[in-house]
Amino acid sequence: MHTFLENAVMSPFESHAQVTACHQSVLLFYYGLDRGDYPLAMKQVAPDCLWERGGVMLSGRQQIDESVRKRSATQVARHIVSNFAMLVQDPERATAAYCLALHLYDNGAPATLPVPGSTPFLLADVTCQFALEPDNAWRIRQLDVGRAFSYSREVISPLAQAPRLG
Repeated sequence: MHTFLENAVMSPFESHAQVTACHQSVLLFYYGLDRGDYPLAMKQVAPDCLWERGGVMLSGRQQIDESVRKRSATQVARHIVSNFAMLVQDPERATAAYCLALHLYDNGAPATLPVPGSTPFLLADVTCQFALEPDNAWRIRQLDVGRAFSYSREVISPLAQAPRLG
């Protein structure tokens, strides 16, 4: 496997196209999650994708889709991806690393934007493996999320239901 700077297998154009496609896959995945557009998010993951979420290993689109749909209907989430770097590139697979900040808000009532701000719920280091699928789309094959900082006390878990008002 070759790093981005040592890539002797792919042309510079192919290498940059791969970086762009993989980055877009990550951004569209979180964009879909944040806005409740689960079909868009699931389109970014490979059929055999692995993701440990909330201490549970999820395997495949169906398990991932079922898990993310359990979030509170009143929760507002925003994932911020930064420091995206391609670590390994081959013509049919790639590995990237990035930082992920997650902001969450949920008071149990339907939210109107903007919601009150606070420190992020977490800051994580993510290693993401990609695969080139038969339809020539780069999809997320595995997400390894390692918490670097955990800030929030008002949200116990992003998987927990919001407390009821009243």
